[in-house]
Amino acid sequence: MVVMKSIAKTCAIYTRKSTDERLDMEFNTLDAQREACEAYIMSQRSEGWKAAPTQYDDGGFSGGSLDRPALNCLINDIKAGKINIVVVYKIDRLTRSLADFAKLVEVFDEHGVTFVSVTQSFNTTTSMGRLTLNVLLSFAQFEREVTSERIRDKIAASKAKGMWQGGRAPLGFDIENRRLITNEEDTKAARLIFELYLQLGSVRDLEVELKKRGVKSRRRVSEKGLPYGGRHFSRGALYSILQNPVYIGKISHKGEIHEGLHDAIIPQELWDTVQIKLKEQAQCPIGVKGTRHRNMLTGRLFDDRGNPYSPVFTNHRSGKRYRYYTNKVLAEDKAHPDYLRARFPAHEIETTVEMAVRKNFHDFVLEQKCTNFEYLLKNHAAILAYNLVRGLVSKIIVQHNMLVLHLKPLTLERLAHEHLNIRLSCVPGEIVIEVPYRSERTHDGAIVIQSESKDIFDLPSKALKKLIQGVIWRDEHFDGMAIKAIARREGCSQDYVGSAIFYSFKTLQAAF
Repeated sequence: MVVMKSIAKTCAIYTRKSTDERLDMEFNTLDAQREACEAYIMSQRSEGWKAAPTQYDDGGFSGGSLDRPALNCLINDIKAGKINIVVVYKIDRLTRSLADFAKLVEVFDEHGVTFVSVTQSFNTTTSMGRLTLNVLLSFAQFEREVTSERIRDKIAASKAKGMWQGGRAPLGFDIENRRLITNEEDTKAARLIFELYLQLGSVRDLEVELKKRGVKSRRRVSEKGLPYGGRHFSRGALYSILQNPVYIGKISHKGEIHEGLHDAIIPQELWDTVQIKLKEQAQCPIGVKGTRHRNMLTGRLFDDRGNPYSPVFTNHRSGKRYRYYTNKVLAEDKAHPDYLRARFPAHEIETTVEMAVRKNFHDFVLEQKCTNFEYLLKNHAAILAYNLVRGLVSKIIVQHNMLVLHLKPLTLERLAHEHLNIRLSCVPGEIVIEVPYRSERTHDGAIVIQSESKDIFDLPSKALKKLIQGVIWRDEHFDGMAIKAIARREGCSQDYVGSAIFYSFKTLQAAF
């Protein structure tokens, strides 16, 4: 009688718990899951099953995402051929998402790995096993979604009653028994922020003034014992404070405002005045999609002394909007030589930066001989200018005759994958490229001209005259002079002034 020896099969036991509560106990739920899985593997010892020495435990990780350290380690070991069978206590320990489960099964099938649930005996190598798993996982996902809806409804109902529903306390408050309690020290800082904003009229200036005064957020410790605070206020934080109705005793939830159970620390009149001021200074109506992101160099453009350039605009009577980047510090003294760099037409300098980035792809990529890089060079236009510049450029320093671009090449890996579905290997860290430019003084401001591009000053004299007139007149119009007044002074029609301004934009755009 010949006895067939079973082929050894390495079994990986995967355990998970959504929270880290009670994981410090001597015997916790992860131990219980593993013990049940080990017993099941022992029962299949005759089939050659044996438990892998590595423990794949994810304590405190949700099943709604695949971004879990132990699960990623398990997947890597599967791809390395170390695992034959994945054993779990229940299916939802592996994942609660049907889409994620399909991805995992695809990985299992690709590497010949079987999936087993101890309490729900399934084998994913059979069609019936997959069908049953998908049905059960659909119910698990349904249960997760119902639970999420129940939690969201509970939070909404609690906020409608004015209750605080967790998170870090806003400036000016502490949290006691799930209620906001006024903190006198922070209240003074919150009132100062509102009052200074009305005096200065700009969040950027408010940020600078608070830094000069040494005003910082109070150092605190979270419920988990992690320190935070003790820093200067960023513009984003200041906008959040100025727009948060919690300071007038209210609670906001998904656009609806409810009366809170806490005291107001900002007078209603001061709050209303600040909201009006914020709306007046908004570059586009709040809620209008896309218009806020037209200025791709916001927060990236600085002079060589660290002074920032801010996006500004003027509206033509035809309805067109002309955009600029203005350096408020350089613009204060018109007689100073640096005044030439005080303002740049937005389209010209944005195009200069974009073209510089696209022309230097060779400096970003490690493997330039691969077909993926060739595909990038031929199809890089599919990556939108805004996404490309905002993703790759971390800072731009405007010098007298040169733009110094600081770039993060690794971001190109993500952009190439998202927009072109290709994978690249890019240079880590930061690289710096220098882009020469010329700036010609007009009546007020400057024109950016890329050195490698067609020289605008090679235009016919009549066309060049109209170009220069258009740039001068658009700057005057930007400063508040009506087109009618310009036409009266120059002794020409309003239509000619308008066409010259439009021609200046069209000609500079073509040059790039």
